[in-house]
Amino acid sequence: MKILYRYVGTNLIKYFLILTVFFSVVIVSSQLLHLPSILYHAGFFKFLQILAFVNLSFLKFQLLFGFFISALLVGYYIRENREIYAVYACGISKSQLVLPVAVLSVFFVVLALVVSLFVVPFANRERAKFITLNVKKHILDSIVERNFMKLSENITVYVNKKNERHMEDVFIFNKKQGITITAEKAVFSDNKLLLNNGYIQIPSEDGFNLLKFKEYRFVLDVNYIKKYEFEDLDNKALISMIKTNHKDKLKALGVMAERLFFGIPFMFIGVLGFILGIQVYRSRDALISIVVLISIFYLVINTYFVKLIQKGVIHPAVYGAVLLVYFGGLTFYFYRKN
Repeated sequence: MKILYRYVGTNLIKYFLILTVFFSVVIVSSQLLHLPSILYHAGFFKFLQILAFVNLSFLKFQLLFGFFISALLVGYYIRENREIYAVYACGISKSQLVLPVAVLSVFFVVLALVVSLFVVPFANRERAKFITLNVKKHILDSIVERNFMKLSENITVYVNKKNERHMEDVFIFNKKQGITITAEKAVFSDNKLLLNNGYIQIPSEDGFNLLKFKEYRFVLDVNYIKKYEFEDLDNKALISMIKTNHKDKLKALGVMAERLFFGIPFMFIGVLGFILGIQVYRSRDALISIVVLISIFYLVINTYFVKLIQKGVIHPAVYGAVLLVYFGGLTFYFYRKN
């Protein structure tokens, strides 16, 4: 029995890792065209960082499809290689055969919750922050000495001397506001210029006003801000909204329900996929298609019921019950099927 359990568990993990790598390559490749073109010139290691954040943002889907399909493949190859007959001939029941998959399912439930509650929201926030900062930084770093550079439709910058982050004799013109700023020295920090000893010329009805300053922080608007969605807020912020009856309480409740209930499918899909593999006599491609359809229908249910929760139509417990019935019913049906 130990040999059989080790065989099933090892192969399931092997297929899962292979599928995860495959899905990662596909997802990252599909998202490359959606990245700002400036990031392709941001440096090799920074580019790898953004690819890592992109991959982590889709980790939930990789876990779902990877675990489901890997369990299916283990069961399919046990049947296809006629090993299933040897297993049953040894007096091993179906319940004993699926036991290692059920045990691994506990691990994947925990993993799914960690990924859903912490990893994906964090990755999405960091990806938005990383893209915004590096796009702006790259544009500002490209300022050339003694050259009028248009950073956006409204902002034009001229620098007489530049040494890495330090600049001298800086001229900034904001076309939209009609403001002109000059400074003897400036230091570039993130998307800000820390200006020293200069003047701000502000237009008025009588001409213009001139303000002198010793230190002034000017935020350079380069017309690029990558914002993360409400769904990517951290758990503490969402729980606080729910407790304090915030105006977005229902919206926060829907997001938290989606994160917490993401673990429910993993209670069943391992056993369900394995049973499909050993009991449903169809080709591998046909079985994979069934698994994909089951998963896609789950995603539809997920989207629909989360929206209903956010509108206050149903309680989150109803959504959880629907998932239990859906996956539990499918698992029971195929388990009983001869």
